[in-house]
Amino acid sequence: MTSKYHINVQKGIVEFGKEFKRFKEIYGENRPILINHPRGRFAPIRFFPDAQFVTKQGKRYLFEIMDSQLKNENLIIADVLLACLSANISKIVFIVPTEQAQGKVQRVAATIVANLESLGIPKKKLPKEVRFAFILKEEAKSPEAVRDVLRNMEFKLLKKLLS
Repeated sequence: MTSKYHINVQKGIVEFGKEFKRFKEIYGENRPILINHPRGRFAPIRFFPDAQFVTKQGKRYLFEIMDSQLKNENLIIADVLLACLSANISKIVFIVPTEQAQGKVQRVAATIVANLESLGIPKKKLPKEVRFAFILKEEAKSPEAVRDVLRNMEFKLLKKLLS
């Protein structure tokens, strides 16, 4: 079951994205990304990111809210892998409720991305940026409060979005 924190953060991200003209489409978790087998042998895997912004050039910014997944490292691994295997991904932002959880997700993501690179996957197929942010549960009382937190964040990705 999705927590109130997760719902508020997800809605706040979508509201935040709608403020920018650079995105032609903004989706919550209702729009899947299809991950296809390289040779088309199987039906695609349907990945539902928590939020995604699509630029006019077709590049995607994915947002994954890590809340209930923090209890099971395998769920973190699954979300990171699915995000990295998705097509046309420019940036991925993992949002967690604490700074401590940010470190846990960052360790998993860095390990997976480094291993994919070492296996010879071309860098252009991997996301250009993987970012991490924490939005405290106290800050996520409403979607509007989350949107305001995102506006005030001072890390590289959000500065780029704001320009």
